[in-house]
Amino acid sequence: MSGPGATDPGVDFAGITPELLARYDRPGPRYTSYPTAPHFTPSFGETEYRAALARAAATPDAPLSLYVHIPFCEARCTYCGCSIVVAPHRGPEERYLEAVERELEIVAASLGARRTLSQFHWGGGTPTYLTPAQCERLFGAVMRHFRLAPGAEVAIEIDPCVTTDEHLATLRRLGFNRVSLGAQDFDPRVQEAVHRVQPLALTRHQVELARSLGFSSVNIDLIYGLPFQTDRSFKVAVESVIRELAPDRVAVFSYAHVPWLKPHQKALENLPMPRGWEKFRVFAAAAESFLGAGYRFIGMDHFARPGDELARALEAGTLHRNFMGYTVLPASDLVGVGMTAIGDVGGAYVQNEKNLARYERTLAAGGLPVERGLRRTEEDEMRRRVIERLICTFGLDFAWVREQFGIDAPVVFERELAALAGPAADGLVEVGAGGVRVLPRGRVFIRNLCMPFDAYLAGDAGKTVYSRTV
Repeated sequence: MSGPGATDPGVDFAGITPELLARYDRPGPRYTSYPTAPHFTPSFGETEYRAALARAAATPDAPLSLYVHIPFCEARCTYCGCSIVVAPHRGPEERYLEAVERELEIVAASLGARRTLSQFHWGGGTPTYLTPAQCERLFGAVMRHFRLAPGAEVAIEIDPCVTTDEHLATLRRLGFNRVSLGAQDFDPRVQEAVHRVQPLALTRHQVELARSLGFSSVNIDLIYGLPFQTDRSFKVAVESVIRELAPDRVAVFSYAHVPWLKPHQKALENLPMPRGWEKFRVFAAAAESFLGAGYRFIGMDHFARPGDELARALEAGTLHRNFMGYTVLPASDLVGVGMTAIGDVGGAYVQNEKNLARYERTLAAGGLPVERGLRRTEEDEMRRRVIERLICTFGLDFAWVREQFGIDAPVVFERELAALAGPAADGLVEVGAGGVRVLPRGRVFIRNLCMPFDAYLAGDAGKTVYSRTV
């Protein structure tokens, strides 16, 4: 594999050896939040959420992000780690839409005049499990309470296997401008093993249609670490993605095999799956192809074309991260609506009920379906921003820390910086008088370099709550 080249001089996959990988391939957070979701608590309930919404309402001119979760799928893919409801027969989604409409009404009323969305995202499950008419109904329900800011990012995740041309035309007419297509892999043997048979031609048709309809950005989701994958087979799939789909953005997610949490994954237990160094080689082969085609490595598992907003934000140091991943349109508050949805509102995290019946029953009674949450402390806020800075800019300027928090970083973070001595010796990071700089090889292990700043992580030792580095 070639080292860093002109296409992306900021990342180095070639310098990673099996021994180096073994030292850093361990469970850790993906830091879409800090503190992370395992530390949310049931003691944070509806009363606390309503107070958080009231705090958010105090800045009526600030934009919001809104995430809507549609949990339904016609069938379950065996690799799936998401919170879904398998519903092969139609009907449950009608009751669900009624509950979401009630939640939107309650939340909007609690936010007062704060109703402008800079980022609006539908995820799942399978959002296009809903019919085009139901998509229109849900979008209309949101627009009764909120309005889109000029240039707002309006995005949806789709499963090409259940998405029709009418779906895409309806979504574009409603105002969606970004679409993310799940693909995972195009090797027929892999697709059959994970119960997700999806021909490349079908995906290509939907990508081409989305572009002809005027969607401004197309993302493709891939997964590495699935049964029967090898570095060579996945490289073939990735090069077909580049050649035939030419996505603006790509996410190459690591498969997390957690059958003790997701029992359906046991169906994969006896199939050959790449692990450890072999699994990393699958990812590295994909990275080599994307970098060779001119994509930029954004971080962890994301790639984008140089002209894409993510790549430009990385260059400018204005990239952000939240529950929806990397983003260029930050909002100080993110509202989550729907079963299992997570929000970040008024200095607190809140997660809705994971049980569909309880979610619907609570809303029918006029309550907010909060399952757990967390009100951040002042220290949490500081560490949260420090971790985001590291993960989004690959560096931490001590002058920035002093300006933002009025503290001397080398003194306050003495223990954390000392913990970076090992990664520094391995050529992953430099720690100097002016700050921390993640080196090209260290960008691959950015999660590990954030972990020393996580004050909660020591208490997670021995718990299987996080995915591994690869």
